[in-house]
Amino acid sequence: MKNKAIIHWDKKSFNKEIGWRGIYPLYELREIYPDSVQVTPLHKDEIINLTDNFKDGILTWDAPQGDWTIIRYGYTCTGATTSTTSDGWGGLSLDHLSPQAFELFSNTVILPLVRGAQEAGNSVRFLQTDSWEMGVVNWTNNFPGEFKKFRGYDLEKYMPVLTGRVVGSREVSNRFLFDFRRTIGDLIAENHYKLFADLAHENGLGIHPESGGPHSAPVDALEVMGISDFPQGEFWARSNTHRVSDAERLAVKQSACVAHTNGKRFVAAEGPTSIGPQWERSPKDLKGLLDRVFCAGVNRIVWHTFTSSPKEFGLPGNEYFAGTHLNPNATWWNKSVDFIGYLNRCSFMLQQGLFVADVLQYYGDDVPNFVFLKDEFKDLNFGYDWDKCSKDILLGRVSVENGKLVLPDGMSYRILVLPNEEAINLGVLKKVETLVKKGLTVIARRPEKATGLTNYPESDREVLGIAGRLWGEIDGEDVTENTYGKGRVIWGQDINEVLAGMGVLPDFGFISTDEKTALDYIHRATDKQEIYFVVNRYARKGINDFKYRYLTGLPDRYEQVECKFRVTGKVPELWDPMTGKITKLSVYREEGGYTIVPLHFEPEGSKFIVFRKDPGRPHITKISKDGRSLFPDNQFEAKSNPYIEILNEGGQVHAYVSEPGVYELTWSDGNKSIVKAKTVVPGQIISGSWELSFNPVWGGPEKVVIDELKSWAEFKEAGIKYYSGTAIYHKTFPLSKKEIKNNKLLLDLGNVQEMASIKINGQQMPVKWSAPFVFDITGYAVAGINSLEVEVVNMWPNRLILDGRLPENERLTKTNIKKFEAGDAEKYLRVSGLLGPVKLRFVDRSCLKLK
Repeated sequence: MKNKAIIHWDKKSFNKEIGWRGIYPLYELREIYPDSVQVTPLHKDEIINLTDNFKDGILTWDAPQGDWTIIRYGYTCTGATTSTTSDGWGGLSLDHLSPQAFELFSNTVILPLVRGAQEAGNSVRFLQTDSWEMGVVNWTNNFPGEFKKFRGYDLEKYMPVLTGRVVGSREVSNRFLFDFRRTIGDLIAENHYKLFADLAHENGLGIHPESGGPHSAPVDALEVMGISDFPQGEFWARSNTHRVSDAERLAVKQSACVAHTNGKRFVAAEGPTSIGPQWERSPKDLKGLLDRVFCAGVNRIVWHTFTSSPKEFGLPGNEYFAGTHLNPNATWWNKSVDFIGYLNRCSFMLQQGLFVADVLQYYGDDVPNFVFLKDEFKDLNFGYDWDKCSKDILLGRVSVENGKLVLPDGMSYRILVLPNEEAINLGVLKKVETLVKKGLTVIARRPEKATGLTNYPESDREVLGIAGRLWGEIDGEDVTENTYGKGRVIWGQDINEVLAGMGVLPDFGFISTDEKTALDYIHRATDKQEIYFVVNRYARKGINDFKYRYLTGLPDRYEQVECKFRVTGKVPELWDPMTGKITKLSVYREEGGYTIVPLHFEPEGSKFIVFRKDPGRPHITKISKDGRSLFPDNQFEAKSNPYIEILNEGGQVHAYVSEPGVYELTWSDGNKSIVKAKTVVPGQIISGSWELSFNPVWGGPEKVVIDELKSWAEFKEAGIKYYSGTAIYHKTFPLSKKEIKNNKLLLDLGNVQEMASIKINGQQMPVKWSAPFVFDITGYAVAGINSLEVEVVNMWPNRLILDGRLPENERLTKTNIKKFEAGDAEKYLRVSGLLGPVKLRFVDRSCLKLK
């Protein structure tokens, strides 16, 4: 249309996509032309329905005098098809707004598959559909009747608005469009996902569809995901070419919000998905990403993808075009048990108890509506956590107890925050009034009107009446608070100051000598335990983002921090998710409502700190080195090892010292201990030649001797340069009795691409799948000559690049992925193997004699 009537009318009416997941253009739904941009509106009594005058393609109508515009409305398929299918299964996407369409789909597709699976066994437990990938929809059969059912009025007189024309006024037209979008979201929830859940439950199954996007889904994401037996989002591996931004990659926080507010234990996420990389993301590349989604609330990984590729398809076999490939055909599959163990431990721990948050945000009732990143709540300081909820949660699941907003399963929040919008759902505002009267604190701007046109204009009058009672004289500047009943409404105050004024400290914090330190966390609580998962977000100094970089040097971002946990009266323990080892911590102090614990983090390191009741026993509250404080108020730069580590082992307390000096320890009972480490055995590089063995089946030499450690890709011999798989390095090295006595021995492999395990004197040690590749060989190494065997595995691209140049009958690999057959495939050649330097490091071990 040429005249400026309704801005973005095509998006507001779902004639056009809002944008990918609505991340950036959602604000367009609120935009409205200023009054200075004039338009002549249509009046409802000027709109005539001529449907009965239209037969066999001919309109028969005796038009009254004047200029008339005839608008013919019709509907058809959008043309959207199922995005990815098996051969012969392609076709149009079904109508998600129609119960008849779902019934046909369930009878012809879902139920035959379910019955076949159940006849074959009982392993099928859930039904799942993928993310919304079909653009927008805005009509279905009987839409007018459904609209009236949900909104309470006829849409007939407002139909011209769907073509961009103004009916009544811009305000009325935009409110109609709000109702129009909301009805589409309600129909998808009721006529598709609710029916999907009912069908599954009738057959003894559950559902966990990706119903909340992350594409241009015309849904209220939190509400529709609440229908699932457990909500599922998705996350993507780092990439520079596809879904580069965090907001595009990490669609998981909204799943966590749904689980937390709907009383569901599991927060699932499909991932780590990718488009572009093929066998180019190893577990060590994924650790920072996985830890980040764990901190956002995920506790159940739905791996994308685990492909079943028959043996006759060869290796690496057939793969889906997208995804991080995890299956027995991966080169590192046989070394994956420790990596999968890490995922299992993190998932299990984060499934315990309830999530701890201080703030609940109501995110409105527009469609579409989504939740994005954990750090999107810019007004809330780090250390406070939050959830968002939809109107069904406020209307049906919340109450107030002792000033807290509580849910039936025990979740609670100290503050409710409403959207910074001039309109609000009338039913929600009525419930908010009840909650405030019973003692809740609410932070919100004063609403000026109701959403939509249901019961308009009476709805606006009701909103203004309630707002007058709740907000009183609040103007957000001179007056920022109003008491109502036992509670209060606040607008114009800093939310962090409000929480502090209520005596609510940040749940977590840290102190570091490095201002660039970046940690993340999540907190869950059971009746007996406080469980914190804390991670060092980054691996390398100078890199503060999650952009993918192919970096092969040694990660160097070690952190020595004092972590503050909002827990008192309990004893901290370190539960190591990498190994499963549990260690009682001997160094901590209580101060100002916190337990403060010094922690040393490796690059992208992660720890569970668990607080439990424990018999009272002395613990260390202060440590100094050569007269300078290590804890509290650390004055030393972080290194690859803690300066001193105090561990309670087998009833004895040991001090492990990596830097020489005099350490004074002050105990909680007033006693002091002195640890004198005049010298620490200096580390040494294991130099000289290595024997290196490859698997000839995959084109490598059976045995070579190399004078230096370097990437396989740097060798001239094609069998090494383009080798993919496992190779074994052999070496011997001496140790003296002096070096072994009273020392912890660490073997540091340095740079490893991609995973490694070792044998010391024939004794196997667990796999290291993420840097730093440091093994504790205490008790394995002996005085004299020691035998060292290092098994290293890389990934498939190197061999695929070579095979891409060879005739098919000379290739060792076989796959449907053609990326590495391109003329420029050499650019994908990966640094591989053991690059070192391989070092021995010594840590002095002393036994502390306690009274």
